[in-house]
Parts: sequence; structure tokens; C-alpha cells
Amino acid sequence: MATLAAPAVPATSFALTEHRNLRIATLFLLYFAQGLPLGFIEFAMLAWLAQNGVSAAAIGSVLAALALPWTFKLAYGFIMDRYAFLPMGRRRPWIISGQLGLAAAFAAMAIANPSPAQIGLIAALAFVIGLSSATQDVAVDGLAVDILPEDEIEKANGYMFGGQALGMAAGGGVGGFLIAYYSLAAAAMTMAVLIATILILVILLRERPGERLLPWTAGQASQRNLDIHLGAFLPIIRNLFRVMFTRQTLILMPAMVAVCGATGIFLGLAPIFSATILDWEKSTYSSWASTAALVAGLAAIILFGHAASWFGARRSFILCAAATAAIALAMLALQSEWSNSAVFICSIFAFKAMFVLRGVTGGALSMRLCAPAVAATQFAVFMAIANLGRAMGSASLGWLDGLGGIPAMFTGIAVCGLIAAAFAIAAKVGR
Repeated sequence: MATLAAPAVPATSFALTEHRNLRIATLFLLYFAQGLPLGFIEFAMLAWLAQNGVSAAAIGSVLAALALPWTFKLAYGFIMDRYAFLPMGRRRPWIISGQLGLAAAFAAMAIANPSPAQIGLIAALAFVIGLSSATQDVAVDGLAVDILPEDEIEKANGYMFGGQALGMAAGGGVGGFLIAYYSLAAAAMTMAVLIATILILVILLRERPGERLLPWTAGQASQRNLDIHLGAFLPIIRNLFRVMFTRQTLILMPAMVAVCGATGIFLGLAPIFSATILDWEKSTYSSWASTAALVAGLAAIILFGHAASWFGARRSFILCAAATAAIALAMLALQSEWSNSAVFICSIFAFKAMFVLRGVTGGALSMRLCAPAVAATQFAVFMAIANLGRAMGSASLGWLDGLGGIPAMFTGIAVCGLIAAAFAIAAKVGR
């Protein structure tokens, strides 16, 4: 009996599993595309809102709306592991869907062109952007877990989170410039075009040899994907509960929540500080934040991933959390110097470097704890927990503002960093 062969595909059609440099470059670009909308909202749009007199609570609500969909990544992981169009690969159809959603959301923002007073509409658009970004993120993380050899994990995470930081720099820098000198509509449409361009690149690649580029093109599912695809919710849930309730996992999760809470607080604190303490113009904060993201992204690619591989992801995570607390405490000690813009600029660069290092090390630790059978869903749980912390940090801005203003916010960051370091020391995950 003759065996069925996969339909012939063009020799120029590359498969990610077959080319190391291609898979690293693709993961880098996908994380870059993920960073674009985050940088646009967190840097450019929040600075625009702060300069137009929007309250800390309203800014926090926009940040929370952006971050909230990321807390449901567990649900997205279940759905993606259960429903997959395997002839196109396990993850590519979902990645394409997420990028289409991002492009559509930014196009809608360009058409609506909301004013700073329309916080409800802005928050709703931020929610859709967060939902599309989170969908793509889960799919890309699942792709990384599926295709990365163990010896590439830390280094690949350096490129991935470096790409995200560079994307945030581009989203914040380009977005901030266009909002300041043209309009929100022009900035949003530019984001839509950039994301659509990266989408085209995704469509031209395969996960594994012989798969389809699009539903109507030639190709078939790989045997490896057919073998591991569970195709039902109950086995996924059963396996997930077994691997999540281990000592290391249960101790690492609070560390992820706490350190990401520090991120959420600072992202809301920074534009408020720049507008109220330094009286910066609209594009000044977004410009500095984008530059800091650019530097941190380059550091992730050149240094952080390689250093985590050599020194150990857990040790690097502990140092990152402790350094985050130290930077916040230093800012409290330097309160008399807050009118000196150089002090705040240094804090932007320092915090951004730590946030990117946290992504590299936290991502590597999470991947190493993932069980192959439910790796994508389990990794989604880790990232959802981390983003829950970020949303909680952002949502606490109004409370912290009432408690003691900007000093209380810096205190909150310091507390989060110390809690994260303590739990990571106890977790004993890797080196």
C-alpha cells in the first residue's frame, strides 16, 4: 500500500523548525509586533492624556483596560490547544488572527480619532488592542515552546523580549512624535500599517516542512503535531493541574505577580511625574521612554539572554527584582532632586532595563517549568499570572495617589520588588 506523501512545496518556502537563525529572527519580529501597540499606549498615548490634564485614576483605567485581557491568557491557551488548524501549523493561524485584530483596532482608532475627554472610548480601544496582543502573545509563546531546543531557551528569550522592547520604543517614539506634530489618527493609522507589514512576513513562513501557507494552498499537517494534539479540554485540564501544583511553580507565581505589579505602577507613575513635577511637553516623556526601551531592547539581545544562560535565570531574576526595589528606594531618597530632570531620566532607563530583564528571566524560568503535553497552556498561565500583577499595579494608582501621591507609588514599587525577590529565592527553579 502506497504511503501518502505531503504535497510538494516550493524550495524557497522556509520552515522554522529547520533553520535556527530563521526561527530566532521570526520570534524577534513577532515580539517586535507585540511591543508596538504596548509602546504606543503606555508611552505615547498616556503622555498625551497626562499633558491634557487627565486624572491619575483615568490613566490607570486605560492601563488596566490594556492589561486586563492579558490576565485571561489561560483561557486563550486552552482554546488554542483544543482548536487548531493543523495543516497550517499549531500556532500560525492564531498569530495571524491576533495581528489582524491589532491592525483593525488601530484602524478603528484612526477613524474614531477620540479626544482626551473620551476616556471610555479610549479604554475600550485599549481593551481590544490588549485582547489582540494577548491572543498573538499566547500563540507566539506556544510557538516558541514548540520549536525551540532546550539549549536556545535563554538566548531566544533575550531576542524575544529585546524585540518587544524595541517594538515598544518604536511604538512610543513614532507614536509620540505623530500625536504631537500631526494627530492621534495619523499615529494610529501608522501603527496599523506597521503591524500589517509584519503580518505579511508571517504569512510567508511555515512552522514545519510541508504545511500550508494559507487554508487554500497546498500542504498538510505534520505527523508530530498530529501526535501531540490532544483535541479535547478534559485531558488538557487534567495535565495542567498536575504540572501547576508543584512546589516550585506555586512559589514562583507570587514572585511573577509582585515584580509585574511594580511594572504596572511605574507605567502609570511616569507620565504623571513628567507632567506634574517636570512640566514636560507632550512628546518629551514618550521620547525618553522610547529611547530607554530601545537601549533595554538592545541590552536584552546583546547581554541579558546570554548572561541569564551563563549566570542562571533564577539568580538573574532575583537580582532584577532586588534592583527594581533599590531604584524605587533611591528615587524616594532623592525626592529633593525631583525637579532635576536628569534624575527622572536615569530612573526611566534603570526601570526599563529591569522590566526587560524580568521578561527575559521570567520567560526562561516559565519555559523550563512547562510540561511538553500542555506547554502552551501552561506557559499562558504563567504569563497571565504575571499580567494580573501588572493590571493590579496599574489599577492601584488611584489608591496610591490618595494614600500619598508619587512617593506612595515609588514605595509600592519597592515593596513589590522585595516581595518578588524573596519568593524567587525560595522557588529553587534552576540556577
